[in-house]
Amino acid sequence: MEIPEWRPAFAAPNSTPTQVNKATEPGTLFEAAVSVSLQTVTKAEAVYVETRSRILKGTLAPGSAVNQEALAAELGVSITPLREALRRLKMEGLIRLEAHRTMSITPLTSRELNEMYAIRIELDPFAAGLAAGNVSEAQLEVINRLARQKAASDAVVQLERNRGFHRAVYSSCGNNALINLLEQLWDRTDRYRLILIRGELLRRSTFQQDHVDLADALTARKADLAARLVRAHIERSHARIASVMTARAADRGENAEQQTSSNR
Repeated sequence: MEIPEWRPAFAAPNSTPTQVNKATEPGTLFEAAVSVSLQTVTKAEAVYVETRSRILKGTLAPGSAVNQEALAAELGVSITPLREALRRLKMEGLIRLEAHRTMSITPLTSRELNEMYAIRIELDPFAAGLAAGNVSEAQLEVINRLARQKAASDAVVQLERNRGFHRAVYSSCGNNALINLLEQLWDRTDRYRLILIRGELLRRSTFQQDHVDLADALTARKADLAARLVRAHIERSHARIASVMTARAADRGENAEQQTSSNR
């Protein structure tokens, strides 16, 4: 797959592109279905989006080894933009860079899941409580719109929609250090949430109502309620993801503790 030069065709001449929706550009790297705000789009950015999408979708399977030169050739780029993209993916915890130009896709483990959610269960509710007191009317309009948007049929697109809603909430907290921490935590847990979202697409879920309830609490400026709703939401998400991972481990003749220990 050769990566085409990224030209935001939706932008009028002399206009400033603000957001790219990859789901709307079939046949190109935009199939990654991830929205990125950009002034200019580089090959490294294109490689990052495509490689991240392959990891999230499982095309690059957890625990697998990938030759960097082979991947660069498949994407139609030199090794330099690939390395730039891989550095970002390493920071997100999605890959490990090995010797001899090989990278490995970080495996999904119960240990990492529990560690990430142990932090998020404290920080996400804290951010929601702060947001209730700091959110602007313009931000509330966005939060309410995102809370009520129709679920996508594609799991990766829905992952991004879910992320967009929660980002709108915690970005309204007024604490830049907290926002940056949550961005990093959400990056690290995207693959785990995709497990949950794929299951939700197969059945009616209460999670959209969770979003509506949270948006209503923020609109009413009820900090304690907003924090409680987010905590309950995260607890349910964690429990459901852990249940799926335990079931998968059992199918492989493992248990969750063995899966965790193998990655220490």
